[in-house]
Amino acid sequence: MSIISRITDWVTTPYTIYLILRDPAISKSAKVRSVIGLVIIFAYIVSPLDIVPDFIPMSGWIDDFIVIPIWVFLMRKFIPDINVVEKRDRAEASIRRILIRVIVSLAIFVFLVVVWLGVLIYLIVRLVTG
Repeated sequence: MSIISRITDWVTTPYTIYLILRDPAISKSAKVRSVIGLVIIFAYIVSPLDIVPDFIPMSGWIDDFIVIPIWVFLMRKFIPDINVVEKRDRAEASIRRILIRVIVSLAIFVFLVVVWLGVLIYLIVRLVTG
């Protein structure tokens, strides 16, 4: 898996949620329910209080792997008729485009810095050896 794919996967989910919340076809009440559900999920993830304490190695994560998918399942039941696949595909395409532009821009920037440093070093050497 390439680095672009990993970054795309990592950023796609929040952007997909953003696209869903911005969709005018989704009712306000569904948006409010989804935001409340996301806040509950996030609060559970960052909360020091868990069903199984996190200080117990590995077993502290088991409840996260069980409770969070249950919350996501319940959210999907509370928020019907949202085409998540279409939104995720759209988000992934946008993020890939942005990442490719950023990588190309960084490559051009590095190339120009190297060229300018080469010219600067050449001029300094020519002036010193004169």
